[in-house]
Amino acid sequence: MEQIRKFKNWFFVGIALWALGSNAQKNSSYPKLPKSGMEIQDLIPEGWQVLSEAKGDLNGDGHEDIAFAIQSPVKETIQYTDDFESDTIVTSPRILGIYFGKRNGKFKKVLQSNTFIINRNTPTMDEPFKGLEILPDGEFQILFYIWQCRECTSWSTHVYSFRYRKKAFELVAYYENKAQRVSAEDIAYDIDFENKTMHISTSTVNDETDEQVLETQPTIKFELKKLKTLKSLVKPFEWEFLRLRI
Repeated sequence: MEQIRKFKNWFFVGIALWALGSNAQKNSSYPKLPKSGMEIQDLIPEGWQVLSEAKGDLNGDGHEDIAFAIQSPVKETIQYTDDFESDTIVTSPRILGIYFGKRNGKFKKVLQSNTFIINRNTPTMDEPFKGLEILPDGEFQILFYIWQCRECTSWSTHVYSFRYRKKAFELVAYYENKAQRVSAEDIAYDIDFENKTMHISTSTVNDETDEQVLETQPTIKFELKKLKTLKSLVKPFEWEFLRLRI
């Protein structure tokens, strides 16, 4: 429990710093992505780097769609301060772009987010963004990995799953796994927003046999009037839901 408490302290410090980072982003110049183009090269501003790219049919029309995360060559800084140190973090603006493929071979812009692809928020933090995926059934996933420092004994992985419906990318599922290095304990949260259920499982190591022991809690049911969307979430880790930051 002590390791979990320490992880939460690191994690919520990180969330606060992302808020500071978002203030810096407001002063940034984010270009508007083109409305359409024939190739991905036509859609990316000059000099911007592709961090991740995914292709697949997001809207079920039989045409290949494309999603990408890109980073500006322009370096920006965020001032980092906690109880122990003060430092400057060098970051670059990031953009998420989603385009639908059309019958004429062009890609048409559906969404641009200047906030969802987060960057580092402490000098010692590992790269938090781990990529985009479009599954064969059209589900769109954004993956993150949070490790605040090399000396930290806790880290976590996060998967946001969206489906395009009602002209929006609705958050249909969320997965989070928190790992503890010292205790070798893993806690997994698997949320199904469509069926309004959450499953929690804990994996520990038996000290006598060194075998992995999996414990699953009873299914948690919840009420949710309306599904969140990629647009309404704005940024990851800011929605407080069932004691989690989603």
